[in-house]
Amino acid sequence: MSRKKLKLEKRSRQSARIHKGLEMPVGMGSEDSILGFRNGKELKEKYFAFQGRIGRRPFIMRTLLLIVAQFMFTFILYSKIVESIIIHRTDFAWGFGILLIVLTIPTVWSQLSLGWRRCHDMNKGGAFFIIPYFCYLGSYVAPILALDTLGTAVQSITAVCFLAFFTVRGTEGDNAYGPERSR
Repeated sequence: MSRKKLKLEKRSRQSARIHKGLEMPVGMGSEDSILGFRNGKELKEKYFAFQGRIGRRPFIMRTLLLIVAQFMFTFILYSKIVESIIIHRTDFAWGFGILLIVLTIPTVWSQLSLGWRRCHDMNKGGAFFIIPYFCYLGSYVAPILALDTLGTAVQSITAVCFLAFFTVRGTEGDNAYGPERSR
């Protein structure tokens, strides 16, 4: 019985270095990464903080990521809720409903945070974002309640407002909400 020796290849220092615990590997979540994060603190700063400013590009990328994620888990869990009701398993329907709420809360919070800071970048108060965000939420609720005209209206308002948030430049230099470098 012959034994073969395994030849191990040395990985680069960058790919081999990993943070401790449940944090992301170094590399993809660099300081300059728009979507990624390296640890919980950076996640909180990028997605859940209401202070400071955020530029157009990070706002667009993070908002689209959150919208796609919310649409996907909402679609999947709504279908599971309906399926559970059809097969007369209301206990499953309640479970899927609770899971939907648990997943929706951080998504809504981070979307509000992004919009709030985008308003700050345009030198507006963060509360300015509440109107388009309620319209965005209404675009999910109105079709369920069979309010087609209202659904079309809130979707139109949402589209116009988000188009403005995506295209309007932030104020140059420092403003009342923070220095330009924090964008």
